[in-house]
Amino acid sequence: MLENKWVRYILKGVAVFLAVVILIMAVNVFTQNVIAHIDDPFTPQYDRVTLTEQTDYETIFLQTGLGKVAAEKLINEGKFSEILEAQDLFFSNDEIECLPLIKWFTREERLENELIPLYDLQPGDILVTLSTHTWGWRHGHCAIVIDEYTTVESISMGVNSSKGYMRLWQDYSNFAVLRVKDKTLEERKEVANFTLKKLLDKPYSLLSGFGFNKAPDVNSKGFSLHCSYLAWYAWNAFGVDLDSDKGRLATSYDILHSDKVEIVQLYGMDPNEFI
Repeated sequence: MLENKWVRYILKGVAVFLAVVILIMAVNVFTQNVIAHIDDPFTPQYDRVTLTEQTDYETIFLQTGLGKVAAEKLINEGKFSEILEAQDLFFSNDEIECLPLIKWFTREERLENELIPLYDLQPGDILVTLSTHTWGWRHGHCAIVIDEYTTVESISMGVNSSKGYMRLWQDYSNFAVLRVKDKTLEERKEVANFTLKKLLDKPYSLLSGFGFNKAPDVNSKGFSLHCSYLAWYAWNAFGVDLDSDKGRLATSYDILHSDKVEIVQLYGMDPNEFI
């Protein structure tokens, strides 16, 4: 009799455990496939227009995602054809794959067929994508540009910050290239060199910046990073606070909407939000 009682308890426990697992999986499927895709990557719904070298920069931005600094550089270098190519890509509607990044609860969206050229990358620029999502939250991802081929990034739990490669940014379903305003190329290089020398091989933590000091010494015990905190910390070390809401968590969204940055290039994001 006692044995039967314990068997019933065990079976009930197993049933409850399986029910919880099934519920978690169902919630994950719903958030990843429905909630996360309420705001899918942007494709222009407005009319495409014919661009010329005399077109104003705001129109070029709306038609190509290229900010003034990138468009002006291409025009001055006699590369207007690249602006027209950027327009083709900006209005294209490539298929998107939503791929697992960390097991089954974090995913990221990648273009199936396109590699988007990155224009006018400079050291110290910041790359932001909102294509990465966990349980429906589009927390995105950030990186600091070291040179035209290399980034420094803090990718995920259990992985120390490391060098990344620009190729991996070219097929995100959306991204922005940001440049801190009113800084010379030499100043931006200083930030890139600081990132390369001081912020490599640091442990990952979602709680970075939540201590008594939001920006502890890089050599202090327990110092850690996550992707957007890395970008924030690098520039904050040079007196530029890119956290637009001034909270304890410096997110990709906070940096993207900081009034201290200008857009070099957008893809898969609505330029109207930045005018």
